Amino acid sequence: MSLIVQANHFLQQGKIKQAEQLYRQLLRTNPNDIDALWGLGKVALSLDSYQASYEIFSRCVELAPKVPQLWLSFAQACERLRRFKETEQALVHAYQLNHDYLPSVQALAIFYCQSNKLNKANKFLDAMVHCEPENIQAFALRVRIKSESSLSNYAKEMLKKLTQGKDDISSNDQILLHYAFAQLFQQTGDLEQAFFHFKQANDKQSAGISFSVVGMNDYFASLINIFSTELIEKFSNYEANTITDLIPIFIVGQPRSGSTLLEQMLSAHSDISTAGELPFLAGDIAQGIVQITGQDFPQGCKKLTTEQCQSLGKHYLNNMQTLAPNAKFIIDKMPANYQSIGLIKMLLPQAKIIHISRDVKDVSWSIFTNHFAANEPYFCSFEEISLYHEMYQQVMNHWEKVLPDFVHNISYEALVKNPTEELTSTLAFCGLSFQSVCLNFSEQARYIATLSDVQLRTGLQVNRTKAWQIYEKHLPSCFKQLK
Repeated sequence: MSLIVQANHFLQQGKIKQAEQLYRQLLRTNPNDIDALWGLGKVALSLDSYQASYEIFSRCVELAPKVPQLWLSFAQACERLRRFKETEQALVHAYQLNHDYLPSVQALAIFYCQSNKLNKANKFLDAMVHCEPENIQAFALRVRIKSESSLSNYAKEMLKKLTQGKDDISSNDQILLHYAFAQLFQQTGDLEQAFFHFKQANDKQSAGISFSVVGMNDYFASLINIFSTELIEKFSNYEANTITDLIPIFIVGQPRSGSTLLEQMLSAHSDISTAGELPFLAGDIAQGIVQITGQDFPQGCKKLTTEQCQSLGKHYLNNMQTLAPNAKFIIDKMPANYQSIGLIKMLLPQAKIIHISRDVKDVSWSIFTNHFAANEPYFCSFEEISLYHEMYQQVMNHWEKVLPDFVHNISYEALVKNPTEELTSTLAFCGLSFQSVCLNFSEQARYIATLSDVQLRTGLQVNRTKAWQIYEKHLPSCFKQLK
C-alpha cells in the first residue's frame, strides 16, 4: 500500500495524527505533492485550524488550478473563516471548470440558500435535478426553501421512491426524504401523514445511535461536582492577561431556543461580529486540557493553574481574532457551550455569557421536527429530549448558584415581544448601547448556516402560534408533562 493511500485511509478512519505524519513525510520528499497537500489541508480543517487549511488549500489551487475538488476544499476553508465573497468565488470557479460535476452544483445551491439568494439557489437546484433527476438532496432543499410546497407530480415520484424503492436509498437519504415529506404534508394540512413522516425520520436517526441520554448522567454530574464554589473562587481574582482587546460573547442554551435570532440581532450592532457556531471549546481547548493535565474535560480543569488558563484563553482568542481581525466583540453561538460556563470563567473572565431559553414544549417540538446533522439521542426522541432537558436545567441552575453575576438570562418569548427593551438590557450587560439597526436584522443579506436560515429571513414572528398544538393527540405523555 502506497504512503498516500495509507494516509488517506487513516484520515477516513479519523486517525488524524497518523494521517498528518504520513502527509508531512510525503511533502518532505516532494513539497509540491498535490495529493499530500490536499490531505494535509483536510487534516487542518478537521483540527479546526481554519487559517492553516486556507493557506494549504490556496497552495493546492495554485499548483492545480483546473481541479474542481480542490476549489471546493478551498471554498470550505473560506467559509470557516467567514470570508463569504471568497467562498462564492471559489465555488463559482469550481462550477465553471465542470458544469456537470454534481458536488460543485450542490455546494452552490446550499451556499445561495444560506445566503438568502433564492433565485440563484433555485437555478442550481434545477441544475442538480438536470444532472440527476431523482436527486434527494435537491428535493429536500427545494422543500426547505419552499420552492416545492405541494404534492406535485415531482413530489409524488419522490414519495414513490421512498415508499417503494427504499432498499436502494441510504438511511441518511431516507431521513432527508421523511423530513421533507413531513413539511410538505404539514403545509397541505394532512397532519396524520406529517406526523408519520416526522416520526419515521426520528426513528431512523435513533436507530443509528448507540448511546442514550442516561449514559450522559455521569458527565453532567461531574460538571456540577468539579466546578464547585471552591474551584470558582480559586480563579475569582484572576484578570485575563490577553494580547488582544477582543471580548467574546457566548450565546448558550438548548438548540432551537432562539440563539440564531439573538445572534443576528446582536451582530447587526456596529461593535459586534459573529463567528457562528464554533467547536473550539469542546474541541481544541478540551484537547489542550488533556495535553496539559493528562485528564479529559471536566476532570482536568481541577489541575489547571492560572498561567495555564491564561495560555488556553489566549489560544482561544487568537483563533477568534483570525475570524474577525478588527472586531471589538465577537459571538460564539454554539448552544452546548452552556456546559462550559465554568471553564469560560476560568479561561476568559472578561467574556460575556448570554443564556437564551424558550418554552420547553416549543423547544422540544422544534428539536423533534428539524433535521440536525449530528446524530445525538436528544435530537430524535421525545423521551430522550425530556431527559436531556432535565440535565440541562440542573447544570444551568448550578451555574446560577456558583456564578450568579456571570450569566445574563433572556427568554425567546420576551425578546420577540419586547425586542428593544430586551436588546437594550442585553447590550448593557456587554457594556454597549442599543442601536436601532439591531431590529432590522432580517433586511441584511447575511449568511446563516443554521436551521433558522429560512425562518429568520421574515423577521420577528410576534404572533407565532405554538406549532406542536395541532399535533397534540399524537404526542406522548412525557411531552405533555414537560414544564
